[in-house]
Amino acid sequence: MYVRCLMVFMTLFWAGSAQATGSFRCGSRIVSEGDSVAALLAACGQPAYRDVWSLSNGYDTVAASEQWYYNFGPNLLLRVVRLRAGRIVDIDVDGYGFSVAPHPPCDPDSIVEGLSKYRLVLACGPPLTQRVIGYVTPYDAGGFARRGGFAGTVFREEWVYNFGSRHYLRVVTLENGRVVNVEDDDSRGSD
Repeated sequence: MYVRCLMVFMTLFWAGSAQATGSFRCGSRIVSEGDSVAALLAACGQPAYRDVWSLSNGYDTVAASEQWYYNFGPNLLLRVVRLRAGRIVDIDVDGYGFSVAPHPPCDPDSIVEGLSKYRLVLACGPPLTQRVIGYVTPYDAGGFARRGGFAGTVFREEWVYNFGSRHYLRVVTLENGRVVNVEDDDSRGSD
């Protein structure tokens, strides 16, 4: 009886640790922080969406990182994998996955703070314009950098959406692949 209880406990412990924040399961394989991009691709295949964060100083790339989104459908969690220098540095979730609609509806009110870039692109398509605002390194009151894409650095972008002449242009600010601000521009869109 003791051996059976110990085996059940070990099985539950192993299963729980495999789904911890720093790892997730792709089929029969487990992917963890620190694994190589090659190991991630071998286990999970190509992501549903790749978000590349880079900024050039005119001579070379100053910093580069990627966020890969794995959408395993509505019954499983949507995984967000942050990569840097060919390695997994962070694994997060963005709610449950979903089935991709062939013609998703989008209106100005569909864009809300907290929305991931992947969900924004699927719901509204690519923006009319987009630009990289740059990298910002915020510090809290204690002097420690907030968690972000590059040891506390925040990758900031501005996207503009056109919803037609009945609406103002919608300006969307994203930080590290997430909507942080949505506002109307002074200009009307066009049809």
